[in-house]
Amino acid sequence: MNEERSFESINKEVPRLESWKKASGQAVYTDDIRLPNMAYAALVRSPYSRAKVLSIDVSEAEKVPGYLGCLLPDEVPQDYFNCSGNPPSPLLMKDETVLTLEPKVLGDRIACVAAETEEAAREAADRVKVEYQELPPYLEIKQAMDGKADPLQPHIAPDNIIQRREVSQGDRAAGEAESDIILEDHFVTPPMQHATIELTSCVCDFSDGKHLTVYSTSQTVFQERRIMAEILGLKETDVRFSKPMVGGGFGARQQLHAQHVAALMSKKLGRPVNLSYTREEDLYSVVRHGSDVDLRIGVSKDGKLKLFDTTFRLNAGPFTTHTPTVVAAASRKLQYNVPNYFFEGLSVYTDHIIGGAFRGYGNTQLTFGREILMDRLAEKLGMDPVEFRLLNHVQVGECFPCASIPVSSNGIEACARRCQAIQAEIDAKEPLVDNEDIRQAWGISFSCHGSGPSNKDGLSGAVVMLNDDATVQLLVGSADIGQGSETMESQIAAECLGIPLSRVQITAADTLTTPYNTGTFGSSQTFICGNSVVKACEDLKQKVLAQLKAIYPDCEVEEKDHRYHIHGSEELELSFEEATAKIMFDLKGGVMIGAGTYKAAACPNPFAVCFVKAEYHKKLNAIRILDIIQVVDVGTPINRMTVAGQIEGGIAQGVGYALYARMEINPRSKRTLSSDLLHYRIPQMGDMPRTHVDMVDSYDPYGPHGAKSVGELTTVPVAPAIVNAVRHASGQELNSLPLCDKFIILPSHRKEEE
Repeated sequence: MNEERSFESINKEVPRLESWKKASGQAVYTDDIRLPNMAYAALVRSPYSRAKVLSIDVSEAEKVPGYLGCLLPDEVPQDYFNCSGNPPSPLLMKDETVLTLEPKVLGDRIACVAAETEEAAREAADRVKVEYQELPPYLEIKQAMDGKADPLQPHIAPDNIIQRREVSQGDRAAGEAESDIILEDHFVTPPMQHATIELTSCVCDFSDGKHLTVYSTSQTVFQERRIMAEILGLKETDVRFSKPMVGGGFGARQQLHAQHVAALMSKKLGRPVNLSYTREEDLYSVVRHGSDVDLRIGVSKDGKLKLFDTTFRLNAGPFTTHTPTVVAAASRKLQYNVPNYFFEGLSVYTDHIIGGAFRGYGNTQLTFGREILMDRLAEKLGMDPVEFRLLNHVQVGECFPCASIPVSSNGIEACARRCQAIQAEIDAKEPLVDNEDIRQAWGISFSCHGSGPSNKDGLSGAVVMLNDDATVQLLVGSADIGQGSETMESQIAAECLGIPLSRVQITAADTLTTPYNTGTFGSSQTFICGNSVVKACEDLKQKVLAQLKAIYPDCEVEEKDHRYHIHGSEELELSFEEATAKIMFDLKGGVMIGAGTYKAAACPNPFAVCFVKAEYHKKLNAIRILDIIQVVDVGTPINRMTVAGQIEGGIAQGVGYALYARMEINPRSKRTLSSDLLHYRIPQMGDMPRTHVDMVDSYDPYGPHGAKSVGELTTVPVAPAIVNAVRHASGQELNSLPLCDKFIILPSHRKEEE
């Protein structure tokens, strides 16, 4: 346990390394980059969810002052690709083109216009006249699967079902027979937009047509390099992706967006090109998958789960992108012991906005219905909802259903008990209200996630270079997109080497200068990249020892507590700084570079428990969320400040998902009405309840210094906990989001608190 371990640089509250640059305005984001002779580009997008292009007329665009050129579909490669920033997989069907004459989604890329300024490029794009034949779109899963719908990608799915995935163990009939109670329901969750602060942007320089440099808002620079090289017919050594500062990702940047278009425009013009989205373009570029889920859970009268049976459907939009891998990830996230487990997952083509990666990656959608049914089952059994969940929870040494690697650490009970203690403190100050106007109640939810991709695709390299003043250069390929991974990786290096954090300088996410990393997804950076940093530091320490032995050939040399002890013809004790100086400047000295690679052999599960206090206003049919408690088991928290921030941020996204998030579609025009942050609601300060966050003491044997992940975990339990609280307060059964469809949502800040 952590109280038995002493750490110098980790398990502390440490301000992020880049925080001052961000706060002072010195941080350089993609759209801040200015290259000599740079042009600006804007996309011509389809205003229809499904159509055919009959003609394109650029004559009016050519009259715009500063107009430089237009890129049309017949000028770009026609081969299909998959834009997903995942390693190659048979699940990732190729069905997208750079530009198209057959748009399948609102905002599909038709053409690209370039000009001397961004304003001129947008004006020219608006003046391009495109004649369309509008076709009826299939926006919902049921429409696309009803047998009457046209195939949207006939070369892949004549029935619009990209893939069926079946995962099972046990016997369905036996599970039904052993269950004294079986509850079932149909659950629907909406698409959700990432709403990152920074808009999607790229700057591409392909001026010579041979060597491409891309600066972009990216989570997966090495995957995007590979895909771009394939599209353009280049060697990967001729393609460089470099990530500047990024203002949020949440999965939205785990794919190519329009870098390929910008690169081809740069080649055509012989000039660097900036292509940046507007907020409207960002909102309809990619979303969390909408889900349509049938779920049955059976339990015996002693409270033991006997059956879990689900049909899990995700709305992919018109391109495969991540969808089959999101379905696969969801199939591996059941944290309860169930002998009879049946999962059927369907990835379905529609003309809705493209479904992509989003914090939770399928876990969010399936946990929603699961935790609601778990609450209903506890009520039917007359059991406390916490004790019911704990009774069925996997323990260390046990496996999740259909999993092969046992759970290596588990602090779920400690999380639950800490939540109960905080709940008791809140109720002691503000007892639950139940009168003719208002009823208050608590709801709970459990969740888990992984530390790295659940298929163990995670791979990361790290390099540590020792300078002669005993500072180190840390090189990693992972992308910090605002979650603080560069700070945590630097803390890990400082802890391994026994040096202050101030003596570590990190360079990250540049395919020209940093080692390979699978990408920032799957909550993998602390665990996957962190382990590679540990290995690189251990390699450096071994090389330091070896070099000292070469300098002192007649002595024994050992390292203990980050000091180097030399015994024999000389008796010395050297600090890290003294050892470095000796190695670098001695006649038998050398340059010290440590390298480490970590390929995921495990995917330790972090756990979370969430409690929500809500109130229902009976006469108004209105709800207010008062308090949210979340306590997590993330192993050793590398940076306690960052982990707390991740919990709070995850709660905020969960609140938005539960209460407001929806991409509204005009039923007549079939176009989205959610074109800005006035029409697409995300929680503001007044919408946020009081949050109470904590992390329990835990240690995972596979993690760097015992750490597990936190990034995605914290969003997953929030929506079902809110729904369970609202259900208890209102007495209404709920099975879909957002709750604003059924209730008036009152701000969490109350006048009596002023």
